[in-house]
Amino acid sequence: MMKSIRYSLSDIDQVAEQLLSSLPTKCVVLIEGEMGVGKTTLMSALLAICGVQEVSSPTYSMVNEYVSDQGKRIHHYDLYRVKDVDELYEMGFMDLLQQADWHFIEWPAVGAPFYPQSTIQWKIEVLATQDRMISIASE
Repeated sequence: MMKSIRYSLSDIDQVAEQLLSSLPTKCVVLIEGEMGVGKTTLMSALLAICGVQEVSSPTYSMVNEYVSDQGKRIHHYDLYRVKDVDELYEMGFMDLLQQADWHFIEWPAVGAPFYPQSTIQWKIEVLATQDRMISIASE
């Protein structure tokens, strides 16, 4: 399945609602896009809808763990600084992927050997108008 949503940053909350409503109970979402495209901005909107008030980028911690107001366990990863698979082994990445309901992974390429067969991919692009386009695919 492949679909795309065009949006402006002022529409981020509505887009986040739409994305969340389409997620299965448990999943791994791989979020791709260039630096500054709005991956963390989208995550902040998603988490706010889930009732998470304090959101920070996991750039240095590599993973932040949250619990939604419905009790859903959410992991938000930023693998930008991860150099190789060995670092993922050291941080217990495989175990982390078993511990939450939803996993949102920014800069996911390095973790490819660990993902389940069924994942959801979100690719965000900035358009010439400064709007965003998010392409959604699932395997």
